[in-house]
Amino acid sequence: MKRPLPDTETVKAAIDTVLEQALAAGRRPTVTAVERHLGIPHATFHRHYRDLVEEHFLPRVPAPTQPAPAETISGRTEENLSRLRRENTDLRRTLALYEAAIRQLALENDALRRQGTLIVLPTGRHP
Repeated sequence: MKRPLPDTETVKAAIDTVLEQALAAGRRPTVTAVERHLGIPHATFHRHYRDLVEEHFLPRVPAPTQPAPAETISGRTEENLSRLRRENTDLRRTLALYEAAIRQLALENDALRRQGTLIVLPTGRHP
């Protein structure tokens, strides 16, 4: 049985609690913390309480006091982007290999189930 959603005042109280706890701990408050506090999934919380987030939570969240790391170290940003692009390319290659292996296994499985002959696909490797 589904439990009923909390009323507006309960959600506001949860928002206040999360804001106080974050301030006391020196952390930035998050909507996720409010959702966890109430035990409500993100999609449900967003669907039913978006207006409270915009009116009661966001205006009370303090602005960050320090610039983001990317803003302070711009030289490393380009280096990080290049590294991430290389990793992305490597991951795409690995994914293509896994896709080919899964296709081969699916064909072999089908052939074995039918007790027929196996079809060997090219590996895609260049000698």
